Parts: sequence; C-alpha cells; structure tokens
Amino acid sequence: MGIQKLLLVALSLPVVAACTSTPGDLRQPVSALYCDNFLIYDMCAQDLDDDGTVELVYFADTNEVFLWREGADKSLPEKLLMHRCAQQMDDDIINNTSELFFISDETNYIERADIKSALMFSYAVFMPQVIRCNGQFGIETPEPVGDEFDF
Repeated sequence: MGIQKLLLVALSLPVVAACTSTPGDLRQPVSALYCDNFLIYDMCAQDLDDDGTVELVYFADTNEVFLWREGADKSLPEKLLMHRCAQQMDDDIINNTSELFFISDETNYIERADIKSALMFSYAVFMPQVIRCNGQFGIETPEPVGDEFDF
C-alpha cells in the first residue's frame, strides 16, 4: 500500500506544478489562515503579512510552530510557541504550503487532492530530522492512520 501512495504522489506532482503560482500571477489569496487535518494532526498554515506566502505552520491543538519561513520566528503571534523540533521551510515547502491560501469553495476535489499530495511529499523531506529530534527528547513519532487524503 505504501508504494501505491508514493506512486500517487509522484504522478500528481506535474498537476500541482501546473497549478502553482508564478511571480507574475494575479491570483489573490482567499485567506491568510488555513487549518485542516493532515495525516493524524490538525495543522494550520498562516500568512502573517497577507502576501499569499506562508510564514508558519503549527499544530492547532498546542499552537506550536513546527515549520517556519526564514525571519518569521522573530515575529510570532502571541498565542504561538516554537516547537523544540521546529524546522525552517525550504522553497519547495513554502510554495506548496502557500497554495492552501488559494483554496476556495470553487476549488474542486482533484485540485485539493493535488495540493495535499504535494504537501505530503514536501513534509516527508523533513521527517528524518523531526524523528531524530523527537527521539532525543524521548518522544515517539506516531504512525499515520486513516485516510490522509480525506477532504
């Protein structure tokens, strides 16, 4: 089953690439905060300056930032704290996560699935560092359960 999921992600990347914004893109973000369930976590992505680009991704239940864009760690909203294993985002994850701000009621299921698939692929790059960091603190990283592509 794992190979099928990886294949699904790999096959959907060209579709996501066609949907992503470009520097001259005239689309306007629908919101500056997007919260949803990813794998087993409820997470939120936040655009602090309303420019359509993500600055922070945090756990909705603990308000702990686990992914941050360079410089955003210096201007956290009061309710948020940095997770001890937080990682700085690379350009790939910034671009993929920023697509969440353009999801509207008109965004169809396929487009939503493509965005989530690209995010899962991007997040997987950070998993080894997060697992290693959590292990240093005696925290076991839970395995995903259920349908991570549930919308």
